[in-house]
Amino acid sequence: MSRKVLGIDIRNESVSAVLVKTSLRESRINTHAYIPITDAEEDPDNIKTALETLIGQIDPAGCDCVVSISANHFSYRILKVPFKVAKKIRMVLPFELEPTVPFPVDDLVIDFINLESDRQSDQTDLIAVAVPKSELNPYIETLAAIKIDPEMITVSGLPSALCLARQTDPGEDQLFLEINKTISTLFIVGSGRIKLLRSIPTPVAEDTRAGALGAFVRRTLAAYSELSGSDFQPLDIVMTGSGLNGANFDKDVAGVLDLPANRLNISDRLNIPIDDEDVNPWDPAVMDSALSLALVEIEGIDGLNFHKSQFAAKKLFVKHKKNWIKTGIFAAAVIVLLLFNLITDSYTLSKQLDGYDQQILSIFKATFPQEKIVEPFQQMQINVREAKKNAGVQSTAGPHLRSIDILNAISRSIPETITVDVTRMVISPETVLISGNTDTFNSVEEIKSNLEQIDFFKRVTISSTNKDRSGKEIRFQLKVEL
Repeated sequence: MSRKVLGIDIRNESVSAVLVKTSLRESRINTHAYIPITDAEEDPDNIKTALETLIGQIDPAGCDCVVSISANHFSYRILKVPFKVAKKIRMVLPFELEPTVPFPVDDLVIDFINLESDRQSDQTDLIAVAVPKSELNPYIETLAAIKIDPEMITVSGLPSALCLARQTDPGEDQLFLEINKTISTLFIVGSGRIKLLRSIPTPVAEDTRAGALGAFVRRTLAAYSELSGSDFQPLDIVMTGSGLNGANFDKDVAGVLDLPANRLNISDRLNIPIDDEDVNPWDPAVMDSALSLALVEIEGIDGLNFHKSQFAAKKLFVKHKKNWIKTGIFAAAVIVLLLFNLITDSYTLSKQLDGYDQQILSIFKATFPQEKIVEPFQQMQINVREAKKNAGVQSTAGPHLRSIDILNAISRSIPETITVDVTRMVISPETVLISGNTDTFNSVEEIKSNLEQIDFFKRVTISSTNKDRSGKEIRFQLKVEL
């Protein structure tokens, strides 16, 4: 099943967005846009204006939207709490943060990043991140005004750091610096996890900007090494952001730090192709953050989310309403077919049972014509048991005669000179009924006389003799008493 995810990165100076279409086979950049934000003095609703321009270029209908906002809105604290369970950690975070932030904790939306401390310990090291509701809510309201209800609102630059962390080898240390025109954010990555993040205003003076950012990175590394007690040795520094103006700016920063510098360019790192229909020029420095935002949502990478809806179940229903209706219709059709099949099978079985009942009734009437019909099957069972019982008594009381012996005796007693055709013979414990055809009445008498010579035949009686329709043969019936 294909899915469309729209990543919207809202910075102080611009909005960038990337629409990624994903399927089981691949993820592909469908389209993208970059919208500068005008000065607030010129347009008090400058962010809303930029977002309206954005949705004029990219239709968010049918997309899962994820949003990041500038890192300067957030406060970051490294804490240690005496719990391992996330639910308990969330309960105590407001109390842990209260002495360290200049805001009432009731006015904060808080999330955290687990630093994966020693699993044997009862404590958890984490990065607590908080944003005042007074700064977060205007974004939510502006997005709602243009009919966007994001799945996630997070820190700008964090998705890029998370994607980069996924690419690092175990035990590898790395620095990631996102430099935008007004805010720069540093992420320390170790063993595939975010270990620290810090933001500062991007220096205005271009001639001293590289030196100032390099000094900021060195101070942050020194503080992290002292705080964590680890010897952090990054292999390089990876950079991106709209503030990378000039081809050599990243190299200038790397020169200050004495580290190799590389551009992030997340589409190349992760081999994310761009649709041919997307004709806008692709600038990784301004699009990396929005693309990473969409990829984090697609891959389900855990990060920070400051927009966890209180009505998640309702939101989920509305989001997938069409799919659930289709599924419901399909399920109803399957149930109807199953019921129809059940009814058809039941009707067919009922007809078969009626046919069997008619067969039983016909056999009963033919076998026991004088008996009153009540329950034919049970009556036949009783009569069969009685017949078996009588046969057992007879065979015990009288001589034991096998049918083959009776047939052999009859065959031997009739001379070959007599033309005879036996059409029916019924052998019971007491009698033998013989029906057949012969040539003359005298032949019937001769057959009777010969049968009377058999030792175990007590009496032979001619029950009937008459000519057949052709007049050429005599039909006869003999009754033999054993």
